[in-house]
Amino acid sequence: MNRPLKRWNILDTINATLLIVVILYFIDFKNNATVSWIFVIVFAFWAITLIARNVMITRMKNNPNHPMHNQDKTQE
Repeated sequence: MNRPLKRWNILDTINATLLIVVILYFIDFKNNATVSWIFVIVFAFWAITLIARNVMITRMKNNPNHPMHNQDKTQE
C-alpha cells in the first residue's frame, strides 16, 4: 500500500518553524560563526530537498507514462 507523495508535510512545518527560530535567535556570525554556518548549511539542504521533491511530484503528475501517475490520481 503506497501513499501519495505530499508537497508539504509535518516535518516541513517543523523545519520551517525551526528556521524562523534560528534566524531570530541563534544566528550570530560574530560570536558563533561555525554554528551559524552549520545552521545555514542544514536549512539550505532542507530547502533544496523540498524544492527537488516538489519538482519530482510535478513531473510525476504531468507525465502519464510515469509508474506512479495513476496511483497519485486515485488516492487524492
